[in-house]
Amino acid sequence: MNATKEHKRRKRFLLCFLCLFVASNVFAQGSYVIEGKVILPSGTQPPNAVRVKLTYNGRPINETFTDLSGRFSFPGLKAGSYQLTAEGDGINFETTSVRAEVSAFFPAGQSFTEDIQVRPIVQKAIAAAGVVSAFTQDVPPAAKQALDAGIKLAEEGNAAAAVESMQKAIQIFPKYFEAHLQLGNAFLKANKFNEAIAELDLAREINPNDERCYQTFGLLMMRQRNFAVAVMVFGEAARLNPSNPTNAVMRATALIHQAANTSDSAPSTEDRAHLLSRAEIAMSQAATLSENKLKPDSLTVALFYELKGEPERAATELESYLKKSPQLKNAEAIQNEIKRLRDKAKASKATP
Repeated sequence: MNATKEHKRRKRFLLCFLCLFVASNVFAQGSYVIEGKVILPSGTQPPNAVRVKLTYNGRPINETFTDLSGRFSFPGLKAGSYQLTAEGDGINFETTSVRAEVSAFFPAGQSFTEDIQVRPIVQKAIAAAGVVSAFTQDVPPAAKQALDAGIKLAEEGNAAAAVESMQKAIQIFPKYFEAHLQLGNAFLKANKFNEAIAELDLAREINPNDERCYQTFGLLMMRQRNFAVAVMVFGEAARLNPSNPTNAVMRATALIHQAANTSDSAPSTEDRAHLLSRAEIAMSQAATLSENKLKPDSLTVALFYELKGEPERAATELESYLKKSPQLKNAEAIQNEIKRLRDKAKASKATP
C-alpha cells in the first residue's frame, strides 16, 4: 500500500473516533455544563453504559457514556439550544432525544440538568443486556493455514516472517477479517502505526461489531499519548461487549493517564478530579466483572493514588508489586519512587 493510500485510510479510520472529539474541542470554548441521567422506562438506571450524543443546530458536538448510576456530563459549552440523544440498545429501549436549553442569562459556570427518560421498545420487556456476535466467514483452507502460520511466527518473535505470512493469507482471501486484525496487531507491536491503522480499518469495515478492533486502536492511541481518544475507543469496546472486564481495565488505564497529563491550573484540577472519578468507576466495573481478578497494572494504580492525593497508598501498591517481582530491571527506580512517595506522605502529615 503506497503512502497516499495509507494516509487516506488513516484519516477515514480516525474520523470514526475523532470527528466528535475534534468538534468538541473547537466548540468547547464556553463555561456552561449540561448534565443529567439516562432513566429506563422502569425508573431505574441502565444495567450498562449508554452512549449519549450532543448536537448543536444538527451538528455533532460531543459524545460520552453514562457511568454506573446512569449519569452523563458535557462541560465547556456556550449558550444555545442543544439536543441530547441516548442511543437505544435494541433490546430494552429505543434511541431517545430531548432538547436542552443553555441560557446566557445565567452566570458563567452554571450547570443545566436535563434527564433523558428513554422510551421502551414496543412489546419487549426490560431485560438484562447481552452480547450477540454471529459473525462468521467461509475462509479458504490455504488462507487459514497462512494466518495460523503467521500467528505462530509472531509468537516465536519472528515479526517479519509473521507479517509476510499474514499478508499471504489476505492475498488469498482479501476480506479475511481475522487476518487484517492480526496484521494490525503485528504492525502495532512493530510501532508501524500507519500500517496498523490501515489494517484495523479494513477489519472494522468487514466486521464493525468486534471489540478487538477498538481495543487495538485504543492501545495505538495510548502509544501516541492520545489518551482522550483512547478513552472513547475503549468505551466503544465496552459498549460492544459490556461483560468483558478487560474493556473496563483499558478504559480506567486511559482515564488515569489522561488525568496525569492535565495541568495543575484550577480548571484543569477540576477536570482531573472528574477523570479520576470516572477511572474509579471503571476500575469498580472491572473488579465486579472479573470477581476482583483484574485491575490496571500496579504502576498505573500507584499513579492513580498519587493523583488522588494518597501517596502512602501509592507507595504500598508499588511495594506489593516489587515483592511479587523482585528481579525487575527497574527495581531500583521503583524503590526510589517508593521512598519519594513515603517522604511525600510524611510531609503531608506534618503540614498543619
